[in-house]
Amino acid sequence: MSSSQLNIYIDQGTDFRLTVELFDDDDLDLPIANYSFFGDIRKLYSSKRTAEFEFEKNENDITLKLDALVTSQLKPGKYQYDVIMRKPTGELSKIVDGIVFVVSTITEV
Repeated sequence: MSSSQLNIYIDQGTDFRLTVELFDDDDLDLPIANYSFFGDIRKLYSSKRTAEFEFEKNENDITLKLDALVTSQLKPGKYQYDVIMRKPTGELSKIVDGIVFVVSTITEV
């Protein structure tokens, strides 16, 4: 599996969810429940982690999640991210990467 590039926008101080389709419908027999997923946001690839995604697994996709408490700690600007998948065999694959744009939120709740 080769990685896809996808730039994302995160509104500071709000809950963030993004669903990524992993497999075609023909591949639904793959046991995604046995896969592990890891994803970080960093200012640069060489810098330390700014935030870490949580994941929800579905039949053939995953949902990347950050809660409002996490996004409120992100300063507006440009970051980089990627998501790594570990198969039950131990094989690692990068499934998606790109730029994160954190956008200021004006409304206070």
